[in-house]
Amino acid sequence: MQAAVITPEDLLKPFLGSLAFGIDIAVGVVVAISVIRGFIMYIKLLRKAPLEQTKDEESIKRYVGNGLILALDLEVGSDIIRSILAPSEADLAALALIVAIRITLSWSLSRDIKTN
Repeated sequence: MQAAVITPEDLLKPFLGSLAFGIDIAVGVVVAISVIRGFIMYIKLLRKAPLEQTKDEESIKRYVGNGLILALDLEVGSDIIRSILAPSEADLAALALIVAIRITLSWSLSRDIKTN
């Protein structure tokens, strides 16, 4: 009876799958915290005078926007890790499209946050 040979790929695939799953959980936590904190900030904002509200609205947008940008960047990393696990041509084409969309969204959010 021969001993089973364990290759680096056998060890790497479960690790990368778990890593991608962990990143997806982190993305959910980042989005949830950003949105909940933004909502709480907005509720507090409603008690202020209208002139003060205008200034604080921008900081709320900036806070939530930065959280969403972080989440998009993390999700791109998760998608890249998943494509390493199953590198078919269709998956790579889908990954390229998804990454392009997410990068465009990140750029757009960053630009919107900086101009406001």
